[in-house]
Amino acid sequence: MRQQLGSPHLPRWFRDTNPIGVIPFVDDAGASLDAHWAVAVFDAADRKQLLAFAEEVRRQILIGTWEIDSPVSEQVLPLSSAYELAARERLDLFGTGHPNTTASPEQRSERARFLELGARRSFDLAVAIPLDDTDAYGVLYHTLLLAGLATVGGRDTEIRGWIPLQRARLFEPNIDDDWPTEYLRGIVELWTEVLDGAGPSGLDRAMELVATIREQRPDRERAALESADENTEMSLRFFFFALHHLTDAATELLLFRLHGEPDDIRQRIFVSLSLAGEATAGDARIHAALDWLFEAAVRIIARRTPQLDLLPHPTARATARGH
Repeated sequence: MRQQLGSPHLPRWFRDTNPIGVIPFVDDAGASLDAHWAVAVFDAADRKQLLAFAEEVRRQILIGTWEIDSPVSEQVLPLSSAYELAARERLDLFGTGHPNTTASPEQRSERARFLELGARRSFDLAVAIPLDDTDAYGVLYHTLLLAGLATVGGRDTEIRGWIPLQRARLFEPNIDDDWPTEYLRGIVELWTEVLDGAGPSGLDRAMELVATIREQRPDRERAALESADENTEMSLRFFFFALHHLTDAATELLLFRLHGEPDDIRQRIFVSLSLAGEATAGDARIHAALDWLFEAAVRIIARRTPQLDLLPHPTARATARGH
């Protein structure tokens, strides 16, 4: 089952037998998740056993005793994907989850509870998945997805424990890396830092990564395009376009965390991640991560905004300085 990590295809037995695939209305978020067609194909007892296993893995990560690439049940990845899919349907980024949504506070609150639980269950299972047989891009996309799920699902401490275990595989340079891989590697690390760092000093690494990417990108990108054949060049241009916007979104969020501006930060990040998604239309492995990154960014912005409300308004500060 490891080879399915990052695949856009679900196992045949895991696909929707209901063409609509709508989640029946149930008051309890957990019951709603379990009622989704993708989750319901798993026996309730199996789900309970797998979630108990995930909880034990989480405990071991927190105390530092989890060994990476430990063997896990073949059902861990499909169940994690099922919960992720069930929750992602409720993201509704062009409806309730859009930056300009007109949803009521009650609708937004119910959506938030559902997403938090779905993200948490998906993360808890996914964090145990061995990565030793996964290609570099699959590992990086998996990490990007985990970063988004962790922020939405309240698993910040857990991902802080998981990343050091995987750091050599994730972020250490490899002599065989080409520029697209190195660029993606830097962006994934940037997002993990921006979503996790607290305060200016906690964001130093993120600022360093932005500076490095901006410095290296023009020459390295030009060289990569010049050395590619015609078909590969076109694919690379789309990929680089997506990575540029993925970088822009992370940079916008970084600057907001540092300065509390601009006011339209949600719209800016939404546009950048939407453009990244359009440019990678042929690679479904990254799309789930992009959706969750936007929701994660919104959560980070929401955490930062109450802190800004405690400060004087910029106009008031400017007036005060003038006296």
